[in-house]
Amino acid sequence: MKILITGISGCIGAATTQKLLGQGIEEVVGLSRRDDLTRIASQHRAQVKMITGDITNLDQVRNVFAQVQPTHVIHLAAFQTPECQENPLQGMRVNVGGWLNVLDAARELKGHLQRMVFASSAAVYGPRSIYPAPEVHEKMPYLPRSLYGYWKVAGEGAAQAFCQETGIATISLRLATTYGPGRDQGLTSAPTMLLKAAALGVPFEMPYQGREHYHFVDDVGAAFAQAATEDFAGYGVFNLPGQTWEVAEFISLVKEIAGREGMPRTAELRVSPAADAIAFICDLGQEEILKVFPQVPMTPLRRGIERSLRYFQEQVHAGDLTPGEIH
Repeated sequence: MKILITGISGCIGAATTQKLLGQGIEEVVGLSRRDDLTRIASQHRAQVKMITGDITNLDQVRNVFAQVQPTHVIHLAAFQTPECQENPLQGMRVNVGGWLNVLDAARELKGHLQRMVFASSAAVYGPRSIYPAPEVHEKMPYLPRSLYGYWKVAGEGAAQAFCQETGIATISLRLATTYGPGRDQGLTSAPTMLLKAAALGVPFEMPYQGREHYHFVDDVGAAFAQAATEDFAGYGVFNLPGQTWEVAEFISLVKEIAGREGMPRTAELRVSPAADAIAFICDLGQEEILKVFPQVPMTPLRRGIERSLRYFQEQVHAGDLTPGEIH
């Protein structure tokens, strides 16, 4: 296998890369705007070939595909919600146009390319109140509340059309809130910022309240790695496994675990008095993905928080995490 990962320099790109290399994949090539592998563990960096490029430039993308000749592609490069809100036109160019460029280049490898994996989002769903079932499943209707969500709908549609046209197996994975080491961008990086604040012993206020669906970053990386490499045919769209908790309960759990781990200065971790209701869906059903990829992990929230706090505490002691990084 030769796996090309767009957006490899991001949090999920790094987690996915480490999972692939850990399971013996020998050739991983990254395509990113930034030549930055700092999120990838130092022992793995030498195994990654890095290409700097812009997915909105079709010629660049075609040249990368022609040069690399990947057998599998994981597409993670995208603007997150805040970037899309600040610059909608550029967000569309990246999130929709960039993915269409990747698919255009991939068509040239028909007969060689075996798998495409697209990072979608739970933002394709509507408000939780419109889904009366205990869980929200993949066949329930779209009703995005942001341009970002509509662009993910477009991305899923393009992925399905690509599979129908080429016969290349294609998968869309819907994520909610990823938390843990390496997550430091986007609105839903707030839970990770709170974990860092706990390790540092500094105040932090969550900018939203309500129920949130959490995925530990290592699990997300493992899910993308498995979706890319395990047996699959046709097109599929799947929610990623995770757990739904109230934001206030998440904070209480962080405080409890932080105190047990010797981080007692957590009194000023709280929900902001000005917090709005969270705009993201919760209670994502995971039955469908476990039917197809039964080994996809789901770290319990307590365990994910413990691992994250210990990691960030080590960073604080090493001088690699400072209060200036909390935002």
